[in-house]
Amino acid sequence: MSQTRPRGARTPAVVARRAEAERVARRRRYELWGGAVLLVVVVVAAVVGFRLSARSTAAAGAPPGIGQLAPNATFTTLAGRTESIASLRGKPTLLWLMTTWCSSCQASTQTLAQNLSALEADGVRVVEVENYDDLGQSGPSLAQFGKVLAGPAFSNPDWTFAESSLALTRTYNPRSDLDIYYLLNAKGEVTYVNSTPAATMSQLLGAAGRLS
Repeated sequence: MSQTRPRGARTPAVVARRAEAERVARRRRYELWGGAVLLVVVVVAAVVGFRLSARSTAAAGAPPGIGQLAPNATFTTLAGRTESIASLRGKPTLLWLMTTWCSSCQASTQTLAQNLSALEADGVRVVEVENYDDLGQSGPSLAQFGKVLAGPAFSNPDWTFAESSLALTRTYNPRSDLDIYYLLNAKGEVTYVNSTPAATMSQLLGAAGRLS
């Protein structure tokens, strides 16, 4: 005799289907919750990153701009004399902050040696200043760097090699670039700003020519 299943009773197949449906629904809830948390984390990280970047840029400040009187700061020559940017007034000057371990700075020093006579013809002297502490990296000494790369021009009185004070590097290279240079007129005003003389020598000579 067959038995009649009570009304409302669940067959094993029905129970299995409902259990599977509940597992799928539960997994979807977890996925939605996890996605929402991840989105919040990404948004918070982006906001924090933006604020930190803005603070860093604000803290670094901006380097001196064209038309501005070059801010005063000191540097020490290889001869041991401490001199100031203000003392450079009276003669056009190329003030170049560089690092001795930078390959483009090495090439640019050689390029300057090749074009020193052209700069002198426009009355421009060169003050090549190593960034403070060589921006924290190990490179050749400034004296060795200059003698090897400048060659005979190393002893030219119109080319001074010096080491920057911390204040000078912070003022003229606030973003810690490998190199940056400023062309100053006889009044000590910034007339041109660029970097990597090996790549920008034609522009530099053009700006120097406009000083005379």
